[in-house]
Amino acid sequence: MTKEDLINQVKKLFSEKKYEELIELVEKNQQFKNNNLEIINLLGISKFLKKNRSEEDIRSCLQSFEETFIKGENSIHGINGLINLIIIGIRVSSGDKKYSSYLINAGKHYPLAEKYFEKDERLLNAGLALFEFLLDSDKQKEIIKKILNSNSKSIFLRGRSLFMKNYFYEWSQEEHYEEARSNSIFFPKLSTKNLEKINYNHQKKISLGFLSNDLEKNHSIIFFLTDVLKNINKEKFDVHIFSFAQENLEDNSQTELKKLDVSWHTCRDLSNQKVVDLIQEKKIKILIDMLGFTSPERLQILNSRVAPLQVSWLAYCNTVGFETIDYQFADKNLIYENEKNLYSGDILYLPNIWNSHSGFNFKRSLNQLPSSDNDKFVFGSLNNFRKISDETIDAWSSILKKVDNSALILKSSDYCNENILLEKFDSNNVKDKIIIYDRSNYKNKEDHLNLYKKIDLALDTFPYNGVTTTFESLWMNVPVVSIKGYNFNSRCGESILKNSKIKGFLADDVNKYIELAVFWSNNKEKLSLVREELYNNILNSPLFDTKKFTKHFSDALEKIYNSKNGFE
Repeated sequence: MTKEDLINQVKKLFSEKKYEELIELVEKNQQFKNNNLEIINLLGISKFLKKNRSEEDIRSCLQSFEETFIKGENSIHGINGLINLIIIGIRVSSGDKKYSSYLINAGKHYPLAEKYFEKDERLLNAGLALFEFLLDSDKQKEIIKKILNSNSKSIFLRGRSLFMKNYFYEWSQEEHYEEARSNSIFFPKLSTKNLEKINYNHQKKISLGFLSNDLEKNHSIIFFLTDVLKNINKEKFDVHIFSFAQENLEDNSQTELKKLDVSWHTCRDLSNQKVVDLIQEKKIKILIDMLGFTSPERLQILNSRVAPLQVSWLAYCNTVGFETIDYQFADKNLIYENEKNLYSGDILYLPNIWNSHSGFNFKRSLNQLPSSDNDKFVFGSLNNFRKISDETIDAWSSILKKVDNSALILKSSDYCNENILLEKFDSNNVKDKIIIYDRSNYKNKEDHLNLYKKIDLALDTFPYNGVTTTFESLWMNVPVVSIKGYNFNSRCGESILKNSKIKGFLADDVNKYIELAVFWSNNKEKLSLVREELYNNILNSPLFDTKKFTKHFSDALEKIYNSKNGFE
């Protein structure tokens, strides 16, 4: 078999997904493999995609990708090898930490790849994922700026970059808004019917549509949406769900949503244009954006006039910058009156809080202060590690140094390289006080919640605050120390704490944040009383009073609907 015949045969087997045959063929012809980067790449992919792959197959495939880059750093096959190393490396490392070393190697190779392929969008995308996994904030910010200042027309890359900016203090809210607005031109307009030609008048109810990518697998969004769907007045509202999640009959969280007297439209396999057509066919009057830049490839739908009223809520705690967004739900703690011009559309203020949590179907109990049984005071944060900014690490390190015999429990909702996180704490000489729990051991929601029983006091992240985790912590009667911010995203902790009615846990600045954490660690009796207060009262607060919240939510929608004179 000639070299050309071999290459053609390998490509044919790969296209036919005959991975085992491909591997056997290449292994028998080592002399061709060693000199052909394309074949090495295909061999690596095949070892990953083959049935019943072993640990050795995974190692071998990652080694193949790295070999491809090292041998062809300035070639297209070399860059493909590095991209494969990153993408597949993250995938396998998310399930098994022992493969993380390959990603550390990829991080070392990346600068050389940039030298030759600086504007390659696939490399930029892989770089964002890689340095997010490696918790390298400086490199993430560098790539974000490179993407936003480029001529890239990639909706996904731009949207992802705009989202990731929220993890850093690098950008002011003015800059968030201006960059979101200027990037809206990269989200092409779709074909829509003239609203004046759509007959909405025959509808007796207000047709209300929710667009979401997250309605599956107990995603946090479900806990904020469920009771709204359950409690909203169905005599006034005809509710439609446009879901981009995978339909799964075995997913109880999704199945329960479908039972709530709503019209469910699975849109996963539909193009954005087809979804627009469907929304207009259903004559949706108010369309709720529950996407934001968390789902940039679908957010494009909202950059056209699809419905008479388009409102952002819940998924993305900042602005998307689209002129076609008429309103954004918020509360007075999140967006101040003099800041309304820094967000898309008008701000639709809710009386108390911008969302409300349905709680959990588990029996609550008064969790005693864990340190009451021993001398060790345990802080905790179950936020994903991407939210743990360098500023947050420095503050937590100061707290741990100031509180003798203390510890900090961490568990991420996303996979990142925890060793790198530990190294950051090690540089502050507090590594021995950090306890990391592996998320793979806490797939059950109740097991996850029970971790709060080990925590005396929870600590919020900044500038990207926890939302779901703060609700969870308070539901488990564990107080949270948070810090005031400078925009919607960084003030979520403030809004939640103010609505919880507990006092003494919201800091004006980082120094006060550290001071409050130390104060409560030294005043355990007072802290125990607060925990008891939370146990007795938190479910009656705006945080979990979903009936009252739904009334406020639906009243606001009726108000803006009526302001349009019912579109008559």
